[in-house]
Amino acid sequence: MTAIAARARGLGTTVLAADALAELERARDLDQLAATLGRGLVSPGEVDAETIDRLVRDRVASDLAILARWSDRLGPLELDEDRRSLRAIVRGLAGAVPARRRLAGTVPTARLSRSRLAALGDAVTVGELAALLARHDHPLAQALAGSRTPIDPLAIELALARRFAELARPRDRAMRDHVAQVIDAENAAAALQLAARGHDVDVDTAFVAGGRLVDRRAFVTAAAAPIDTAREVLARALAHTPLPRALFASAPAALEDAALAWQLQTQARLRRIEPLGLAPAVYVVLRRRDEARHLRRAAWRIALGGAA
Repeated sequence: MTAIAARARGLGTTVLAADALAELERARDLDQLAATLGRGLVSPGEVDAETIDRLVRDRVASDLAILARWSDRLGPLELDEDRRSLRAIVRGLAGAVPARRRLAGTVPTARLSRSRLAALGDAVTVGELAALLARHDHPLAQALAGSRTPIDPLAIELALARRFAELARPRDRAMRDHVAQVIDAENAAAALQLAARGHDVDVDTAFVAGGRLVDRRAFVTAAAAPIDTAREVLARALAHTPLPRALFASAPAALEDAALAWQLQTQARLRRIEPLGLAPAVYVVLRRRDEARHLRRAAWRIALGGAA
C-alpha cells in the first residue's frame, strides 16, 4: 500500500486548495476558470462551459485511472463513478435532454470509456442502455434490465444503488467506510423523494442494505411519512454528520454536497490513522470530485448569466 499512498499524496498537490475553490464562487468569466486548469488546455477567449465541464470530469477520470494502476482495490470507487454516470444519463433521458448534454456529470472509467459513454448518451430508451451495458458485460447492466416506461428515475437510481451495494465488497477499512456512507446518503435522498411524492411504491423493498446510519426502520418510517417528519427522522439517524442541515435546505444539490463533505472528513481522518491504507487514494479522488463540482457549477453559472 505504500506506493499507492505515496502516489495519492503526490496527486493531492495538484488539486485546488479550499481557498482557491472558494474563489471560484466569485469568478466572473470563463477564461478565469480555465486558467485554474493549467496552461495549454484551452485558448483564452475560446473556452465555453461545456469544455470546462468535460475537462474537470476528465481530471477525476485521470486520477482514478492512475491510482487504479497501483492497486486493484479501487474497484468500488470506479463502480460508483459508473453508477453516477448512468444516473446522470437516465436523468437526462427522462428529462428529454439532448443526447450530448446527457453526458454532463459522467466520468470515463476503465469499463465506461468516453466512446462507450457517448454511445450510452445516444440511447433513446432505458432498455437500449441496458442492452449496450450487457453487450460489454458491465456489472450494472442488471440494474437497468426490465425498466418500465415511462421512465421512473428514482426507481432506476435505487436499482443502481442496490446493485452497487451487492457488488462493492471492499476489504480495506477506508473503502468499507466510503461504501457505507454512499449507501446511507442514497437511502436518505431516496426516502426524502418517496416522502415528497406519496406512497406509490413499496418503501420497504426500496431500501438499499449496506449503510450504517440509515437503517431499514428509519428509511421506511421516513419514506412513508409527511416530508417534514421524514426530514426529522433522517436528521436523527444522521446526527453528528454534515447531512442533517442539508435535509432541510432548499437547494437541490445540498444533500449531495453534504454527503461529499462527510466522505471527505472521514477519509481525511482515516489517512492520518492509516496513512498506508487506501484512505489517501479515496481522499484524493473525492477532493478531485469536489473540485470538479465547484468548477462545473461556476462555469454554468457564468455561462447562464448568473451573478457572481
